[in-house]
Amino acid sequence: MEIDFTLRADPTAAYRSRGNGSSTAVLFLHGLTGSPVSWVPIARAVEGRGIDVSVPLLPGHGTSWQDMDATGWSGWFGAARTELGRLQADHDRVIVAGLSMGGSLALALGAAEGRPDEIIVVNPALFVDSPFAPLLPVLRHVVRTIPSIGGDIAHPDRDECAYERTPVAPLATFHRALKTLRDDLWKVDRPVTAMISGEDNVVGPRTLRVLRSDLPQPPRIVALRRSRHVATLDFDAHTIAETVLESARTGAAVPFPSETGE
Repeated sequence: MEIDFTLRADPTAAYRSRGNGSSTAVLFLHGLTGSPVSWVPIARAVEGRGIDVSVPLLPGHGTSWQDMDATGWSGWFGAARTELGRLQADHDRVIVAGLSMGGSLALALGAAEGRPDEIIVVNPALFVDSPFAPLLPVLRHVVRTIPSIGGDIAHPDRDECAYERTPVAPLATFHRALKTLRDDLWKVDRPVTAMISGEDNVVGPRTLRVLRSDLPQPPRIVALRRSRHVATLDFDAHTIAETVLESARTGAAVPFPSETGE
C-alpha cells in the first residue's frame, strides 16, 4: 500500500473522507500534544481503498500549548465520542484507531455506551510513565509546562508537529482518567488489536501487560519492530495501514491469534 507522507498546507487540520459511501468507517485519534498529522498519511491510504475515514483535531491541539492548557480529558473524550456518533449514524461498522493518548480514548470509547465495533491501538497509554506522575495533582499548581513528549520517531524525515512544551494541568486530567480507564477495561467487549513498537521512549511495557491481563478477551498483538512511539509516521506505518484496511474490509469479530510479528 502506497503512503504519501507529504505534509499538507495545514498538517494539523482535521481530515475527513471526501465520501466513499462505504458501509465501514475508521475514526483515527491522535496523541497528546499531537495533531491529525500523525494519522493523515495512513488515513489517506485507507480512504484510497474505498473506506470512509475521519481524523478529528482534538480540543486544544494543533495550535499552541497555551490553548491546550485550558482543556483536558473530558473535552478530548467528548470530541471523540461526538465524532464516533456521527460516523455510526452513517455507517454499519465503525473502527476506532488511536495512537498513544488516542489509543487511551479508543479504549475508553470501547468501555462506554455506543461503543465502536472494533478497536486498534498503537502504543496506547494506560499510565503516565514518569516518576513525577503521582505529583501531578500538586505539580499543576506550581509548574505550568514540562518538556515536550512528542517526536519519538526513528525515521529521520518525519515530523509529528507536536507542541514544544506539554502543559501540566491537562496532563494531570489524563493521569486521573487513566486510573478510571484501567478499572473499566473489563467493559471493553469488542475486538482489540494492540500494535506495539520495539522501542518506545514515551509509554512503558506495563501498559501491554495490563491489556493482556484485564481485557475480557486477549488483544491481538502486532509487533512494530522498526518503530518508536509515533509508529504511524515511522518505518512500520505500512503495517499499521494494512492492519486497519484488513479490519475495515473483513471485520474482526472472529477469533484471531494472540500475537503476530508481521
